[in-house]
Amino acid sequence: MKKVISLLLIGFLLLLVPGCYDYNDPDEIAWVLAVGLDKGKQNKLTVTAVVAVPKNIAGGGGGQPASGGGGGGGFFTVSMESPTFLSALELLDSVVDRRADLSHIKWFVFSRALAEEGIAKYIDVMARFHQFRRTSHIIVCEGRTEDFLSKGVPKLEDNVGKYYELLQRGWRYTEFIPFDTFESFYLKSKMPGVAPLGILASLNRKEPVYTGNSQKEKGNYQAGKIPRKGGGELEFMGAAIFKGGKMIATLNGNQVGVQKIFDGTMKRTFINAPDPKHPNDFIIVEAKPRQNPQVDVQIIDGYPHIAVDIKMEGEVVSIQSGENYTTPDRLYIIENAVEKILYKEISDTLAKSREIEADFLGFGLHAKKLFLTWPEWVAYNWDEKYPEATFDIKVDYKVRRTGLLHEMAPLQ
Repeated sequence: MKKVISLLLIGFLLLLVPGCYDYNDPDEIAWVLAVGLDKGKQNKLTVTAVVAVPKNIAGGGGGQPASGGGGGGGFFTVSMESPTFLSALELLDSVVDRRADLSHIKWFVFSRALAEEGIAKYIDVMARFHQFRRTSHIIVCEGRTEDFLSKGVPKLEDNVGKYYELLQRGWRYTEFIPFDTFESFYLKSKMPGVAPLGILASLNRKEPVYTGNSQKEKGNYQAGKIPRKGGGELEFMGAAIFKGGKMIATLNGNQVGVQKIFDGTMKRTFINAPDPKHPNDFIIVEAKPRQNPQVDVQIIDGYPHIAVDIKMEGEVVSIQSGENYTTPDRLYIIENAVEKILYKEISDTLAKSREIEADFLGFGLHAKKLFLTWPEWVAYNWDEKYPEATFDIKVDYKVRRTGLLHEMAPLQ
């Protein structure tokens, strides 16, 4: 009798175990890889979704190249008018033959107009809704996101998801693209003492951006203003600064590079330093952090005094003038020239942060350890005090290698 009762109980419990009634095969899901939000034309929002076409990515579509808009390639876009983002997602299920799913999303794109109005209400959705990935990225684009996403066709990839991932991964190879995943963006948005950044992006402009051929610094550009012809339709460069959930200013490529030095995400960069003996030529060096930046914050007379010590190293890539600076007794000439460039870029970026009253460099994260309790730190009101901060900047660059040339010799 005990065995019979046990078997009956086990059978009853098995009936309570959930089965696979709600299981969805991968080929029954519409994988949304990016979402764009604009101000609506017929409703509060225009929500644009980029949906992958797996059979074409895998080669089942006859080798057709990726294309946007109406589809026919590796992805297609759908724009919906809606009062909220998630209601647009539900509307998407009414026009797409598969169930929309956000678990593979790469980008969350806001138009600049919407970002300047405020995105806090939309960030809350990303933090709460279970399908969003914490590794996705916040992007602010010039113009409308529906154009940005539909025309952003990859040149080298059939897989648009891989294209999105590789494009934003450029932060590893260039100083011009910030690295803030959604998780770090969200955490910075919630804590005093640091301002979050979004990637600044744009479609390629067809008309010339600048008139004349005057010399410009390589990092003194932002997305939408890079002087180029050809290549992909999308470009990433610079950053959008947020405060209180609103976009308040932008950074150019050089300023993003300084932010990445303090953030610890700088891998390497090339610096064009004017040759001190030949003003029309450059000394080109590779530079990368030698160690983490040393930041010391003190509160003096109620206001912060910040001392920063930046140590970089690298190798000589080119000396355009042919002047031999690579002997041990002359390396200091290269090092001094590079230090002047770094010092200027850091000083300009610090001035920018005080001007817009936003500590996007994260000095507040170093300052909070001076306070015993969290209420004391919050009561200090770092954002209000930071614009009056004073700085002491030290920059040290060391040449570690002089390239593959053993000795300098003029061309004959």
